Parts: sequence; structure tokens; C-alpha cells
Amino acid sequence: MIKIIWKAVLLCIIGVGVLVPTLSAAKTNVMYKDQVAVIMYHHIDDYAQSSGTITTKLFNDQLVYLRNKGYQFITLNQFKEFMAGSSVPHNAVLVTFDDGYESFYINAYPILKAMRIPAVNFVITGDLENPLASYIPSLSKDEIVEMTNDTNFIDTQCHTNAFHNKFPDGSAMLVGRMLVNGSPETPDQYKQRVVKDTQACVSKLSELYDEPIDSYAYPYGIYDKTALTYIMQGGMKYAFTILPEMATRRLDPMQIPRINAGNSAITPEGLHNSIMRRVVATDHPYQEVELGVVMPQLGGKASMDKEGNISIQYQNKVWTGKANSQKLVSAGNTLTLIKPLTIKNNKFMIGFDDLQNTLGVPLVYNPNVQSFSVQQTPVVK
Repeated sequence: MIKIIWKAVLLCIIGVGVLVPTLSAAKTNVMYKDQVAVIMYHHIDDYAQSSGTITTKLFNDQLVYLRNKGYQFITLNQFKEFMAGSSVPHNAVLVTFDDGYESFYINAYPILKAMRIPAVNFVITGDLENPLASYIPSLSKDEIVEMTNDTNFIDTQCHTNAFHNKFPDGSAMLVGRMLVNGSPETPDQYKQRVVKDTQACVSKLSELYDEPIDSYAYPYGIYDKTALTYIMQGGMKYAFTILPEMATRRLDPMQIPRINAGNSAITPEGLHNSIMRRVVATDHPYQEVELGVVMPQLGGKASMDKEGNISIQYQNKVWTGKANSQKLVSAGNTLTLIKPLTIKNNKFMIGFDDLQNTLGVPLVYNPNVQSFSVQQTPVVK
């Protein structure tokens, strides 16, 4: 009884908060644009404890804090349109859940519905037939139908049909090889297994509501290029990883990053800060950058002697060149630059694209902290 009363009070407070937005949310506060912070949760429960579980109160507090800061929550369809080239609101956030736990329906959905915040849950469809048999109870078909019929902003998508597990050798079922009559399955058997599992997930969810089932979350965040290809053949157009970065259009839609929000140590302010640290300038104005400033930000070094000889060090490699030259030499190999190295006001400069090509890594600029960093890429095994 006390638990029911507390939840009723909580939802009343949420309702008031939605009807009377705070001043900070009402004013324009562009923290980032032309990118999306995709945040990730698993389990919302007031009693269970795990690295992927947070309480109902913390979940509510995170969402309220983000909304009051000026974040704008978008639907999965809006995200897909963004990836295809459409505009997206400033400070856009997509809320995602993995595993299809029943706690989403019991604890998260009432808050999301009251605040009218969209979310997508990636469901293990093999659990739909007997949802209470799981170690953590899973969503039922009726619960999915109710949520998707009562709102136009709750989605369910694929987290495999029966691959959220590992083989005895410890390999994830999506990328590992099953033993068939004591021997590893053939490449064709593996392909058919992945394609059919993906198609089974699509088929089961398609029976429950009419939206396209074309999005996928990799179990444990583990995948490889072969698995990626086969789940695409099974009908997927978008897939989500656990790499903590911002989602921009230049990324592969089958390797969309997500920022973890579902740990009990992540405070509302901490989640905001985590997003801000990962903002990138999608249209930064730099045609060239100062080597002496940028290289230390990337964990490298750059120096210039009195004769104008320039040295760049990064990850045990060294490149040398001269001011006004378009050549860099490393271990006897010569790299031709698009623009010459220059000296301006005693600062040695290099073209931004030339620096990316030289180091062999994509670089991003975070205007919030005014620094460059190496853009992380998913580890495709």
C-alpha cells in the first residue's frame, strides 16, 4: 500500500512539473546541435542492485534534470530521419533500454508517459512466450501492445530472438560459433543462424504493432563485421552499440554509439556532464590547427627548432617536416600534405584534414571544453 501511495504521489509531482516547466527549460539554451545523445538504460527497480540497475527516483530525477537543462527528447522515428538527413531539435536526446525487462512497464513507462518522453526498448523476443520465466521478469506481449497503443512515442525493437547468451567457451552467441555434431558450424550455417534469429525477432514484434522493426541493439555490445552484415540481411537498418559517444550523421547507422545513464553512480548532473564531455562540433571553423596546442590534447607532442624543423610525435610514431613544406617523413616514408606546414605568430600550423590523415584517426572538436580529441570508433572484433 505504501509503495502504491508513493508512486501516485510521484506521478502527481511529475504531472505538475510537466504542466509548469521551469524557467531554465523554457529559455533557449543551445548546448549542441546537429547530433543526438543516445542514452542507455537496462533495469529500473527500487530493490535490485546491479551495475545496470537504478531506482525509480533516480530515473525520474535524471529526466527532470535533463528537461530543465533544456534537453529535448526525440522519438526513434525522429532519430532515423535525422540519420537520413533531416534536422533534429537542439540538445536532442534519444532514450533507449536494453533487455525488455518488465520493470520498464512497471517503473519506467509511467514516468515516461506522464512526462511524454519517448523511449525505445530493445527486446529479447525469445522471452515473450514465458516472460516470467526469466531470471529478471520480461515484458509480456500484452504489456508491449498496451504501451505502443496508448502512446505514439514508445517503441520496441530487436535485442535478438535467442542470442542474448554466451557459448561454453565464453563467446557471445551473435559472434561465436555453435558446435554442430561436435564441430564448429560452417560459415553458411552461421550465416543462416544469425539471419534467421534476426528475422524471428522481426516477425514476433511485427505481430504486436505496426511500426517498422528495423533497429537492433548488440547483446553485450559485442559484434563483428560478419555479424553486422548478416543482421542487415535479416532486416536491420540501424544498430546500437555501447560506445559512449554522440551520434552524428557521419557515423555508420549500424554502429550507433550510446552514453550509459543506467548506473546508480550516475547522478542527474553527472549524466549532463557526461553528455557535455562528448559533444562534437559538426561544423567547426578550423581549416588549420596549432600543432603545439592540439597534439598534447591528443596525447602526443609537437615541437619546432630554430631552423623551422617540425616534429610530431603520436603513439610511438614520429613525423618530421619543415615550415612551408608539404612533406612529412616518418621511418623513411614520405607523406604529401594538402596544404604546407606554416608558421603564424611563432605558432606552427597544420591543415586539419592533413593532421587527421597523418595520425590516421578521425578528430573531433568539443566547443564546450574547446579542445580536440580522437573520435572513438566501435571495436569490431
